[in-house]
Amino acid sequence: MKNFLTMMMLMITLTSVLIPQNTEAMNKKDLKELHEKHGDIYDLPVGDKIAYLRSPNMADFKRSFTAMQKGGDVAFGEAMLDALFVGGDTEIKAIDDYFNPARRALVDFFNYDDPVVNTLENGDAQIVISNASCTIRKITREDLRLAEKKNPSGKPFVTQEKLFDLVCTKKDDAFNDRMNPTYRFPLYQAMEDLQYQKVATLKKRSPMPS
Repeated sequence: MKNFLTMMMLMITLTSVLIPQNTEAMNKKDLKELHEKHGDIYDLPVGDKIAYLRSPNMADFKRSFTAMQKGGDVAFGEAMLDALFVGGDTEIKAIDDYFNPARRALVDFFNYDDPVVNTLENGDAQIVISNASCTIRKITREDLRLAEKKNPSGKPFVTQEKLFDLVCTKKDDAFNDRMNPTYRFPLYQAMEDLQYQKVATLKKRSPMPS
């Protein structure tokens, strides 16, 4: 056991010496190429390691939520890190002490602009996200039924896509991009909120006095 601990400490020491060199090389040589290839790049430092992640798109979220349906939150984190990782220290994906804090940090990717919903005179709803807007008619139970029918395997976000296609009457070009979560996540949230504007509360009645 003593020899094992000594070996582990030696490996950690060697790693801590080498990693800054690799990170510095990434900063000087490769980060510009990563930006050119992937657009926005995020630093994800975890302890003495660092990963570089690209921005997620809806395909990444779909894949990760599908993994979560089968394997829970850990599978979601694994799928997201695998999809977004474009450089840095692979130990962040492989070693639990790095992976667990890293997967918790991924929640920051869900911080998108809140949608603004305006009710129009004819009862339709205008949804404004950033500098783009769309108009949807009232969502009915038949719309929900049809959207669910068009997603028989229950794939994440497909039902919302189909529902939007059914009820949208007008939209800016930004809403044609199904892969852009900057618009899609707030859009789906607004559509969900519009279905539950009235509050329903189930209460057990007290027995009537005899």
